Amino acid sequence: MGTIKSNEFLKNLYKYLDSQRNQGTYVIQFFNAAGSRYFEMPPSYSNRTNGALEAERRYVKDRSLTAEIKNSFPNPINRDGLATFIDRNLPTNKLAACMAEFGIPSGAQLDKAKFAHALAVQFSRFVTTPGDDVNNEVWEMYQTLLEGQPISADDISGPRYAGDDVLVELVGRRHEADCYEIIHHEWKLQNRGTCEWHDRKLVLVNQTEIHPRPLKTVIPVPDTRPGEFTKIATDIDARGFEGNFECKWEMRDADGENCFPNKRWDFNIRIQVTFHTSNEGDTRG
Repeated sequence: MGTIKSNEFLKNLYKYLDSQRNQGTYVIQFFNAAGSRYFEMPPSYSNRTNGALEAERRYVKDRSLTAEIKNSFPNPINRDGLATFIDRNLPTNKLAACMAEFGIPSGAQLDKAKFAHALAVQFSRFVTTPGDDVNNEVWEMYQTLLEGQPISADDISGPRYAGDDVLVELVGRRHEADCYEIIHHEWKLQNRGTCEWHDRKLVLVNQTEIHPRPLKTVIPVPDTRPGEFTKIATDIDARGFEGNFECKWEMRDADGENCFPNKRWDFNIRIQVTFHTSNEGDTRG
């Protein structure tokens, strides 16, 4: 999937949750579970109608999260509380359909608790991103959790520099390759924040864990002003090993610090390598 907005996320999830009186009460309970008290549940049931809660339900219909609302959440958000809320209200018989709604392919393992945590981390992106249009990384987050890898507070707490943001084009993030192919991968990046990028680089952080070998493991990122696009690329040697691999990358500053600990999956590349003797030596772009 591509990008998603906060109201689209909330609306798509609302369709599958039970025990929700209406969209207005849903928004209040959802925000409260994530640690925000910007909206409070009215004590009287007569004040819990959609009409009475029109301001709240607009965040499902067509309204982006305001800066004031984002600031009402803790940093990081209460991921466990939000995941518990989703897990408790998502019926098992709707799990597969809800997973498909958020881009998880059919046939993937069904684990409601881990899926709920992946959704909670995805929501944290809306809170920490200056804009309201973020990459849908639910599938990548879900795979990370299925593999037994933790998602830390750094992964959801926001960028290193206030106002910094990046949008990574999702097209071409996955490759299928033969064992002896040289794969060409290109990243198209947009500086979506308010910070100018200077002396930055993309760095491969898990070379010892994977067999594919990028020909460049440190790639300079051109200086990029807010709103501008830039492209960087590398070739990757499959090196004769079959399997499914994830090349993990970080954008780092001149001091070697990770600029986007909250975008752990955005720069990564997944490669499925299969042995085909007839295609040995091919290069795929």
